Amino acid sequence: MIEAFRFTTTGRDPESAVQAYRELYSIGADVLDNTDAFSADITAHRLDRLILFSRRLRGVGHARPPQRVVDNKFSHFVAHMVVEGELLGAEDSRFTRAGPGDIVLQDLRLPSQNRIPDGHIITVSVARDLVEAAAGTSNGLHGRLLPPERSGLLGDHLLSISRRVDDLAYDALPTLNRTFVSLLGLAVAPTGAGPTASRRLGELERRAAAQRVIERALTNPELDAAYIIGETGISRATLYRLLKPYGGVDHFINDRRLTAVRVTLTNRSDITPIAELARRYCFRDEADLRSRFRDRFGMTPTAFRQMIDDPAREIEAIKRRWASWMIEVR
Repeated sequence: MIEAFRFTTTGRDPESAVQAYRELYSIGADVLDNTDAFSADITAHRLDRLILFSRRLRGVGHARPPQRVVDNKFSHFVAHMVVEGELLGAEDSRFTRAGPGDIVLQDLRLPSQNRIPDGHIITVSVARDLVEAAAGTSNGLHGRLLPPERSGLLGDHLLSISRRVDDLAYDALPTLNRTFVSLLGLAVAPTGAGPTASRRLGELERRAAAQRVIERALTNPELDAAYIIGETGISRATLYRLLKPYGGVDHFINDRRLTAVRVTLTNRSDITPIAELARRYCFRDEADLRSRFRDRFGMTPTAFRQMIDDPAREIEAIKRRWASWMIEVR
């Protein structure tokens, strides 16, 4: 199951719409003064190390001033593709205007500010290592505007994903990430990004191969480094090096199991008992799952399920899930 959420101001009175939108974005950006014509309709999907947002916005802007950047500690990029309307930048954003077909890259380690008078924007949050695998470096990309003649294939890909995302299988996501990286690389460096990008792309593919094995074996109690090595042929030293940025092999496996539990709890039609989820995903017992889940997501599995099931806590539920996704694209 691919995790998703939707937020819309449709049906809300203007004051509550603005308040809800500010609360939603408070995890990562300041919402600039809205006009009376403000409206928003956002659909988001977590695609492993990409987060895809289809946003129809009117009369709204977002700012990440220096202190916000320091406080958030985000390290990923975003790529904004303008489908309709325009995206207006400011000095911090290092671009002025993007129109239909343009794609703009923004480095979340740096301040930025933009406005959308009225437009449809497809935004992708991208893990930094994916950008580096595409371009060879992440330096100098903040504010890079990629016009349609350079980024048309990537733009077509994003449009296709946004239309077909609900039909995607979860185990297709590593391949989807790899395709995105290739097309981003073609847009940023049409003649090739050099040996550094090739090396990083090779590491990305080996990590993706290990992850595919891990995802298929989350319910297998024998899943460990030796199992992954046997299934992939990756050396032990390489496997440990690839997963060191994610806390190591055991931590990565545990994190993917916790994510699988979260995905299950997000599905309102799935009423699997917490104790059964603990057994399914190879935790010692329900108490072990409860403790690890609380440490990772800030609340117990039961409390998380109750939050998802409560319409009055819609914004809180979206914020918590979105915050977790942001950690996963670090």
